[in-house]
Amino acid sequence: MTDTDSDLFHPLAEALSHAGVRHSPSELHGVICGLLSTGIETEAPTLLGVLASHAELPDGWPERAADLLVALRDQAVTAFDGDGLDLTLLLPDDDEDLGLRVAALAQWCEGFLTGFGTGSAGVKDAELAPALQEAIADLAAVSQVDVPEGDGEEEEALLSQVTEHCRMAALMVFTEWQLKARQPEKQSAPVTRH
Repeated sequence: MTDTDSDLFHPLAEALSHAGVRHSPSELHGVICGLLSTGIETEAPTLLGVLASHAELPDGWPERAADLLVALRDQAVTAFDGDGLDLTLLLPDDDEDLGLRVAALAQWCEGFLTGFGTGSAGVKDAELAPALQEAIADLAAVSQVDVPEGDGEEEEALLSQVTEHCRMAALMVFTEWQLKARQPEKQSAPVTRH
């Protein structure tokens, strides 16, 4: 994680706790990234409304939580608009328990899928490019992962690899969706009669 991401995880976790939200910072960051991957660059009030609905907060977000969520959105927009190498998943620090970090990665993936599903509503799976379908399937599989029993170097290395794979899958979804959005709709050529 970058220092900025790391700096936001714990304050957001506290703000969510104070608001009575049961969703993790990782999940909400995933929702934001999933929405952005479909080209929805939501303005702050709209984004906060979608996230409040997801978190079942009918009265909206307290100011501190809202500010942190908008900051996460801004970071994600910058990361997606750049070369993608700056995209980081909002996860607990590496010194946290391995099980907590694995669960947070699963929650991030679940959030991403929720955001993507919201942003791509009405699009059938068959309309998605094969690479995009594969990336979505990979994220779905990680969202269902169990917490490992061990916590040795092998498990740490595996978590690092899976986290990088999820990051690349999110970038693939963003890239494929943007390519799809830029392609003109296929129009049938007029029939020439002789």
